[in-house]
Amino acid sequence: MTEMPSIYRKYSTQLWYILLSSAFFFFFIVIYRPFEMPRDLDMGRDWFILNATLMMCIVLVTLTITRHIYYLLRNSLGKNWWHFVGWTALEMVFLTYALALYLYLMGGRSVPYFEQLAICLQYSFMILLFPYFGISVICALVDGATAAGTPERDIIRFTDANRQVKIVLQKDAILYIRADENFVQIHYLDSGKVKRFSLRSTMQALGPLMEQYGLYRCHRSYYVNLSHIVAIRKDPGDMISAELNVEGETIPVSRRLYHTLLEKI
Repeated sequence: MTEMPSIYRKYSTQLWYILLSSAFFFFFIVIYRPFEMPRDLDMGRDWFILNATLMMCIVLVTLTITRHIYYLLRNSLGKNWWHFVGWTALEMVFLTYALALYLYLMGGRSVPYFEQLAICLQYSFMILLFPYFGISVICALVDGATAAGTPERDIIRFTDANRQVKIVLQKDAILYIRADENFVQIHYLDSGKVKRFSLRSTMQALGPLMEQYGLYRCHRSYYVNLSHIVAIRKDPGDMISAELNVEGETIPVSRRLYHTLLEKI
């Protein structure tokens, strides 16, 4: 499945899910009073607002925990839409159990726990679907606007041996590309961090594309983005390497291509 846009894995996006969903949950309950919430939350003691407020706090705390876990695991969970949808569903299940436990204890256990669970299933899934859907649409629009604002000439679409697009990157984000048997490893920057994407292709097959976008083949196994080179070094053993503007990133340079590379940078 197509990889999710990076905007869904950003920390700021997780904060929007936490804060907007919690606020929507509270105001939707208080203003529209859906289902049989007035009766369920009033409990015959005029506790409607109190219970709505405390339930909003439960939503806030639960989403804070689950969204921070998602952010920490974003590199594995944020790969595609199924991971995201699965995590969201799991998140709502945990939330349902937490809300049901609260109502069960607050109501003096007068209503069986699993009956409360069925009631809270409506609260969490039906109410929170609105803000979740809205935030996702906004993220999609922002990502689309960002992509539209990026000049097409700076966008590189990498395809595999079957000519299927596997990853789309801005030229400036690419550090270098390294051969790895029947694959190439694309090293690129995402939010200031170096990431790697494995593409089933060969250096020879990538040649025309790299020439089109100005990436230089500095070694039989490496293409490099010239804009990221800060120094060319020779060690005492006459080995040549290119130091990039990212700490710890250094790649080899062929002796045959050394002088040409110096002229290009």
